[in-house]
Amino acid sequence: MECAVIPINRSDFTFESAFSAIVRTYELVRPEKFIILYAEFNDVHLRKLEKLFEELNSHHVEVVKKKLDMKSFDDFKKMIEEETKSCDKVFLIPTSGANIVAVYLTLLHAEDKGKYPLINYLFAFGPWIRYYYPFVPRSLEEKLLLGYSNIAGVNLDLNLEDYIERDLEFTAIIQLTAEKLNKFNSEEKDISLRVRGKEILNTSATSYDKAKKSLSMFIQDDELRENILKLAGAYKILVDGEEIEKVAYGRPLLIDTNLIYYGIHTHEIRDLVIPYCVHNEVLMTVNKKGKEEAFSNAVFMVYDTLRAKSRMLPSENTICDVAIPKIEADLIKNYLVVTSDKRAYQRWKRLAISRYADVRLANVEGERTSYAEVTSAIFNLAAILHFMKVEGVEVCIKNNCVKIDDMAKEVELK
Repeated sequence: MECAVIPINRSDFTFESAFSAIVRTYELVRPEKFIILYAEFNDVHLRKLEKLFEELNSHHVEVVKKKLDMKSFDDFKKMIEEETKSCDKVFLIPTSGANIVAVYLTLLHAEDKGKYPLINYLFAFGPWIRYYYPFVPRSLEEKLLLGYSNIAGVNLDLNLEDYIERDLEFTAIIQLTAEKLNKFNSEEKDISLRVRGKEILNTSATSYDKAKKSLSMFIQDDELRENILKLAGAYKILVDGEEIEKVAYGRPLLIDTNLIYYGIHTHEIRDLVIPYCVHNEVLMTVNKKGKEEAFSNAVFMVYDTLRAKSRMLPSENTICDVAIPKIEADLIKNYLVVTSDKRAYQRWKRLAISRYADVRLANVEGERTSYAEVTSAIFNLAAILHFMKVEGVEVCIKNNCVKIDDMAKEVELK
């Protein structure tokens, strides 16, 4: 019998990393038994994984949950040996564990590489911060195997319906599209966006200029095409020449409405705060008519999915230029407050808000071209174009394609 040991006690992205590691391990090596090690403070994440455990049980996979209370490596080793005494091979997956547990698993692997192969996964959260496997492309969850090479292929056959966020339509479309691509059981990395058979963007030869030109067949307005790419997260958001992720690290980031249009939802911001005035301004744009009407609908859907994953902060019921500097000082003390409106920034720097918050000016500059960033842009563009009522949008791995309209229908049917 083959088994797998997966700890879930890291301090960040605990649920996401644990879920990803469990599903990736299942599809790769098909263990008959999972031993899930958890710390008491991670019990809430264990409860969120229960539906996944039930699905594994339905595939005749035993799941044993073991609370971590050992103090030494010898205690840890004894506990693992006891839980896996009927296992011929035990895969050790340290990815979602705290440092000390990861070290213990590595030491165990070093003692007997034949019995204890090690599998590590290289997660690329970044622009995919709010997603996890299998709701991200498989190619973003790379595996590193030590002591084992007998993997014939992958087979993702789990029903993970309970984890599709259907109340957030934008999120659900991206989740379903990624899951459907992964169920082609391909390890290919080349992902592309196509509209009515025409390639718009791909990961192997990324060109946002080419993407804009290709989109001109379906969207004639130059400025609108540029705005679509911004919303999809194709460009860096810079604050004083530094990427916003670095500037915001370790403190809350309160945003002005324009950051929504710059694709802030595709940036790894750990503590994003949205004042109510942003909510009001986004709602007002939904009522626009003419060429901006369809785009405004897409903006709202992006905002809706971001709002659900962020903190909302009370502000006056007026435009953000006026409302943000009037937010109670105690509520945003030591916050990073960012706008891309130069006139608003200049006014705020002269007001009291600049004494208790770090007010900064942002701008969009430079393309985001890493593999994780381009795949994110592809999936976001696909969903945005759908909400703009562009027909024939597909995301493909080689010639295996997922129709976005079909994914949207699936969201609506449930």
